[in-house]
Parts: sequence; C-alpha cells; structure tokens
Amino acid sequence: MNIIPNISASSYTISAFVVGYLLIDELTPAEQNSLGSWFMLLGQTLCSNSAQQQLLNNRNNISNSYNSHLINDNNLNNYLNKTQDAYNTYLKTLSITWENVLKKFKH
Repeated sequence: MNIIPNISASSYTISAFVVGYLLIDELTPAEQNSLGSWFMLLGQTLCSNSAQQQLLNNRNNISNSYNSHLINDNNLNNYLNKTQDAYNTYLKTLSITWENVLKKFKH
C-alpha cells in the first residue's frame, strides 16, 4: 500500500500541522482532545508494530519490499566504531590525567 506521498519530510510535517491547526476552530476542546488522543494511539500502534517488525527482521537478517529497512548498516557500524574509539581515547586520557594528579599529591 503506497499512501504516503513523495514529498520532503518538512513539507509532510507542515501538512500535518496545517490540518491540525485548521481543525482547531471546527472542534470543541473535548472533540479536539478525543480526536488528538485517537491520532496518538494510531501513531503509537504503527510505531510499535514497525519497531517490532524491524527488530525481528534485524535478528533474522531479512528484509523485503514491504519491510525494507537498514540491516547491518556499514555507515552505522563505522560511526559506532569511531565513537567507541573516541570514547576509549577519552578514558585513556582521563586515566593519564588522573594518574598525574595522584602523583602530585603523593610527593
């Protein structure tokens, strides 16, 4: 099912804002609350389902046209490795600095 339009993310977001804003004058506060809660539940249902499907697909290393997503993304793995390296360097530097502080107090 291809119901999501091919427009930019910002245009897509703005369109949702405009529709919500236009509904403000047409609905009572109670109706706004009820409809808003319904849309949030709809969104949470979609997010929960897709998150679980992505988890299962990642664990099984499978993807298809209906459940396409990134599996073992090399860019992400490279980024995580660089982040780990930077963190290890930081810890090493912190350790050396702390050792120097302790040496000064020992004298």
